[in-house]
Amino acid sequence: MFLNDVMDADPPQRRAPQRIVQVFESAELILYGAVGVLLVVIALVALAAEVDSIVSYFVSDSPIIGLNFLIAAIIALELLMTVVGYMKTRSINLGLLLGAGLTAMIRDIIVFGYQPTDLQNFAVILLATAVLVAALYFVGDKTIHT
Repeated sequence: MFLNDVMDADPPQRRAPQRIVQVFESAELILYGAVGVLLVVIALVALAAEVDSIVSYFVSDSPIIGLNFLIAAIIALELLMTVVGYMKTRSINLGLLLGAGLTAMIRDIIVFGYQPTDLQNFAVILLATAVLVAALYFVGDKTIHT
């Protein structure tokens, strides 16, 4: 009986790499959890700024200021959905990531006239928007499994 238990046990050479892999997998989940917490904080700060900008909208009559913070909160939530989806399924939804990037580019286009931006930067924003639209068209809603 004792001899069978010894023979069935994994050799120490095989157990050490398994432990190292478990440590790295745990570290990965902890880091993704930390990123998720930071995204929640960013979304809350953006929503607080949105409430403040709504008040300033009634004073200055500039709706674009309010859209800037609102869209920033939406981007943070899209990224948070990506992180949560990865933690649940160990897969990355490309549609969510591309959508977050496209939302960020559209936000920059909307606020272009209200924030100081030179034409060269605006051209880069338009090019990035075109690339993201093409990527969404060709890649679609595919999921990468890790």
